[in-house]
Amino acid sequence: MIRAARTRTLVAAILLTLSPGLVFAAPDLALSMSVDVPVPAPGQPVQFTVTLTNVGADPATAVTVTDKLPAELAIPTGLAAFASVGTYDPVSGAWVVGDLVAGASAQLVIPAIVVAAVVPPCSVNVAETSHGLDTQQANNRAVAAVRRTATDRCVDLSVSGGGNVLPVCEKSRHLELQVEVRNAGPDAASNVLVDLSQTPVIAPGLRFTSAGCSGTRCTIASMAPGSTVSLQARSNDFRNLTQQTLKLNFAASSTETDYATDNNQATASTLLTVFDTCEIDLGGSTIQCFIATAAYGSALEPHVVVLRAFRDRYLQHTAPGRAFIRFYYRHSPPLAAFIAAHPWSRAGARALLTPIVLTIAYPLRALAVIAFAVVLLMAWRRTRRRAVLG
Repeated sequence: MIRAARTRTLVAAILLTLSPGLVFAAPDLALSMSVDVPVPAPGQPVQFTVTLTNVGADPATAVTVTDKLPAELAIPTGLAAFASVGTYDPVSGAWVVGDLVAGASAQLVIPAIVVAAVVPPCSVNVAETSHGLDTQQANNRAVAAVRRTATDRCVDLSVSGGGNVLPVCEKSRHLELQVEVRNAGPDAASNVLVDLSQTPVIAPGLRFTSAGCSGTRCTIASMAPGSTVSLQARSNDFRNLTQQTLKLNFAASSTETDYATDNNQATASTLLTVFDTCEIDLGGSTIQCFIATAAYGSALEPHVVVLRAFRDRYLQHTAPGRAFIRFYYRHSPPLAAFIAAHPWSRAGARALLTPIVLTIAYPLRALAVIAFAVVLLMAWRRTRRRAVLG
């Protein structure tokens, strides 16, 4: 009985050790926000309520949320914000929460009034948080808005994209792109237009290939608040006889009021080396981690940044690494498109990728985990051997 109990304990320890996602802290901070009066009368105060919840399995330490009211809003004289946990500085917008155990919540209530001489269609309050071990970044931002009239709609469209050159095993290649459009506003965006162009015109026949697209323009009928749409584009096959830089231009617009137009346009530059063979020179190319981007929702998400840095710093500098990159970028776009189109598959992809990211980000800890797992495995085998002999 004692030996059997020891064996079960060792097996459980090995399983726990071999899963980096369980060994390393895995909090998941989620933000939400509401406003009590979406369309206030002139001079009427409103109240924003920000709720922070740790929906992960482990505690989060040293948590801070940033929520600074926009210029057209201010806390009314004689009133003050209230934080159920920690402290709030209205000047910097820093809400210092501190530690938050798994399953715990905290609230911040901010009174506000419109102080702009001319009331804008949208006055949007944004709360954001960031934590180095957060397992999901998509729920780290929350918004709520007060509107001038009940018919005003508030959206915040942003666009990003990048491309890589893929071989066709001839003396030519083609360009493949992934373009992401996000609505970070509190309202749905309708009739969203996404445009693509290149400077100079190097890649022939560059066009969107996703549904709802025609040529270099895509029309998205509606985008829910907080949603992201991934679009695919490609060019015809071509040869490049002179090293040159291709500048890709992306733009997004909508029929609704976009209260933050500085992120409606984006550019990405790709260095096109001379290619007259089927060998790929990846040095200098700006390329995307398709599957990771689809899983985590953005090419700028910290987990994606870690994977991209590992690719650029290590994989590109070895022959096996470059071979893996060629294989990945040849076969990953369809899988990434499937993940982006099915929200349920994103969670599964993140579950598979997160232990890899944690191993890359914390190699010494990962090595210690593996060594410990080997020791436990050897101890377990010795215990089994003694049980058989004795």
